[in-house]
Amino acid sequence: MTDGYLSLNDFSFEKTMIDRERMARLTSEDGFMSIAVELMKEISKITVILACSYPPAENNIVRKLTRNEAILGGLFVRLAKLQSGYLDAVCQRRSEIASILERCLSETIINLIYLITQNSNELYDEYIIYSLREEKKLLDLIDKNVTSRGYELPIESRMRSSIMRSFDSSGLAPDQIDETNRKTWGGSIFRRAESIGLAEAYRALFGLPSHVIHGNWQDLLRFHVKQEGDEFLPSMEWTIPRPQPIFLLGLLSAAVCELYLNEKLPDCEDRRFLLEIINDCQRRIKEADELHEHFLQKSNL
Repeated sequence: MTDGYLSLNDFSFEKTMIDRERMARLTSEDGFMSIAVELMKEISKITVILACSYPPAENNIVRKLTRNEAILGGLFVRLAKLQSGYLDAVCQRRSEIASILERCLSETIINLIYLITQNSNELYDEYIIYSLREEKKLLDLIDKNVTSRGYELPIESRMRSSIMRSFDSSGLAPDQIDETNRKTWGGSIFRRAESIGLAEAYRALFGLPSHVIHGNWQDLLRFHVKQEGDEFLPSMEWTIPRPQPIFLLGLLSAAVCELYLNEKLPDCEDRRFLLEIINDCQRRIKEADELHEHFLQKSNL
């Protein structure tokens, strides 16, 4: 490996042990929350490692990412940052913020799995084109205003330069973008979730958390107002998160890491070692989730 680059020897991989007898004696969810957070930290470390892992060039020479690899790598970086922000909100006991990040995490995982499994250059183009439509609309607006005014303002020049850099980085020209096309890339998010086997989990992963993203009435009822009879009062108290979403997002994060290793890094000499860590973490998450479910049934929560 080239000097200056990290190897797995630079990381430690401590395990969060599941003490079934101790967890069976828990009388509140606090102990389960602690376990859930530590397990999520484990899989987050693997996410960070994979965000910076991709096949080398010939003779094992380190190279930079291609455009399509940058999409997957960028999504993995996004996933790692969202995991960090999510755990921060959870540890601050702010379910309102954690719930917003749950939706972002879920969508990132769905998109990663979909892109990896489809493995289509046309789909990567579609992913980029969908994003560039807004840039094209803004560029058209700038052109319209400049034509009407007869000259270009400095701020418009800066905006135009920024937009053109986005097109150059994407390998596309503005005239290749149909800004009137409203079709999403890869179909709807539900279609993408369905195609990777997450249709049944879609509501919990994406549908219900949409209330929190948009500040719908259901979000207000759950987090921001309290009802007293037929009237309401503002509620400024933060809501304490629950373990279930952390367990679920940990499992999904582990699944996408496992998929990436198998599909994109099949010749990686550390693949088996990393897979063993991922699979063991998955097993412990499932065990902790099962113990938490027993706790809920016993406590009638």
